[in-house]
Amino acid sequence: MRWVPGSGWDVASPDGVTRKKVSETGSVYYARDDLVGTREAAAIVGVRPPNFVRDWASRPDFPAPAGVLSSGRVWRASEVREYILRRRPSKPAPDRLAAIARKVAWWDTPERTQSRPSLFIARVLARGSTEDILDVEAQFGRAALRKAVTGAPAGVLDDRARNYWQLVLDLPREPAPPVRRIP
Repeated sequence: MRWVPGSGWDVASPDGVTRKKVSETGSVYYARDDLVGTREAAAIVGVRPPNFVRDWASRPDFPAPAGVLSSGRVWRASEVREYILRRRPSKPAPDRLAAIARKVAWWDTPERTQSRPSLFIARVLARGSTEDILDVEAQFGRAALRKAVTGAPAGVLDDRARNYWQLVLDLPREPAPPVRRIP
């Protein structure tokens, strides 16, 4: 074990194979830990790079950058992954999902509404609150949200909501379904 100024403690295992560093803040990372830039860190978090800088990297509890290069800040991939695992919401309780189902499809039973997940998610994206959307994303995942937007029946998502979710979920821009005119 030896002190490296500005870096922390450099620790080697007795066999000399595994090396790790303990930073001044107490974070532990291994010598083979990858450094990631803004784009790669945004991919780990699951957001677009501008959103990562604004919403994640600016948080006071987000891991400090391992360094600042002329191209921007870099972080240790393991620290970013560890932070995200600590921050991920747990899956909502079944009664919470039932309450959301009653809210977005009040005319139907919660069981029947939830039996069609893609339609349920599309309705939540159209009519749900931020907390509802976060709970549904925690339950079903971001891929299910993408599938719900691309496969939403006509009339569930209006043009504005469809455009918004295509932008937020990085979906290809598709034209809205044609408007039907009744003579």
